[in-house]
Amino acid sequence: MLRWVICVGLAGSLAACTGANHLGNPLLLPVRGVAAGLENAAYGKRRAAVKAWIIEQEAAMRAERFEGPVTGALLAELPEAARAQARADLKDAARHGDFAERATVAFMVHRG
Repeated sequence: MLRWVICVGLAGSLAACTGANHLGNPLLLPVRGVAAGLENAAYGKRRAAVKAWIIEQEAAMRAERFEGPVTGALLAELPEAARAQARADLKDAARHGDFAERATVAFMVHRG
């Protein structure tokens, strides 16, 4: 019985630790860790899909000078306000040898 009282008291005092600190509630750290892992996995999967699409469509995007329907299909997934800057970033990335990586980063940054 004394163990339960100590455990409940300890849990209660830890749960009250929501003051001004950079970690937040220590009881939620495992939940935040799992959530961060899931978010990172989803981001990595999305990023890999975008990069694969960019690699597959690079020749078509270059042929249309990043102004045609292929580039438009990629940019359609972005918010309207970010499309012009993303298009400019794609044109800038075209001048470099690692186009696919730079274009992927530009798209993911503007995706928000």
